[in-house]
Amino acid sequence: MWSKLGIRLFSALLGAAGLVCLILFAPVWAFNLVVAAASVISLYEISKALGLNKKPQTEIIKYIAALAIFYSLFFEDGAGAKTIAFIFTSYVMLLMIFSVIFNKTVKFSDVTGSLFALFYGVVFLAHISLIRGMENGRVLIFLPLLGAWMPDTFAYFSGLLFGKHKLIPSVSPKKTVEGAIGAVIGCVLMFLVFGFIAEKLSFNINYVNLIILSVISSVLAQFGDLSASIIKRNFGIKDFGNLIPGHGGILDRIDSLIFIAPLCYYFLLVMPVIC
Repeated sequence: MWSKLGIRLFSALLGAAGLVCLILFAPVWAFNLVVAAASVISLYEISKALGLNKKPQTEIIKYIAALAIFYSLFFEDGAGAKTIAFIFTSYVMLLMIFSVIFNKTVKFSDVTGSLFALFYGVVFLAHISLIRGMENGRVLIFLPLLGAWMPDTFAYFSGLLFGKHKLIPSVSPKKTVEGAIGAVIGCVLMFLVFGFIAEKLSFNINYVNLIILSVISSVLAQFGDLSASIIKRNFGIKDFGNLIPGHGGILDRIDSLIFIAPLCYYFLLVMPVIC
């Protein structure tokens, strides 16, 4: 158990160090390029889990649509939103056309699965880049990262030390109520630490909004994790991949972030944390 924990910790610390360096020192285009790469890998992993990678007729247009969506998110003056609407409309039409032309191999379940994979693997994660592009984005980008990974970390150790009551054993047998509570408490504490550090760097912090965001993030992050568990359980797989030692694939590491990135982006638009 502890050897596996050591591998998980080493991979997590190495990844965290690289991510912090990327946020603090890399230009925006380099950051966006890394997010785009992670999105493509995530798209591949979820497509493989759903069995869509065996459908070359739909795979090509899916990756083209993914790259087009990611690129269009950075258009200015509202052009990005219009472009995304056009891409999705065209993509659904093409999927349906392909389901007619290749009706013996492409089923309607492949159409709906491909559309879900595009949202889950690409659109949700792309909000990370949108947060990075906001005013004070270099600081705000730490919020979705803390909101996604701190609940997971505190839930793991709280469950390991105090876990007795199963949370939802039919979905994830190792999750405990004590771990879930620890996730909320730990996330709130880490958001407060973020606020104190930001204040030391001369940023004005709205602690009410910060605490509200931390509580919502701590709960939603756990649902992101459990939702990924549902997918893996339904398709009979343990991990989405094996790219990251001790963690599995990219999706296994960012399943919570996929939920938290859109939450933080839209929350910050309405209820700013930095005044």
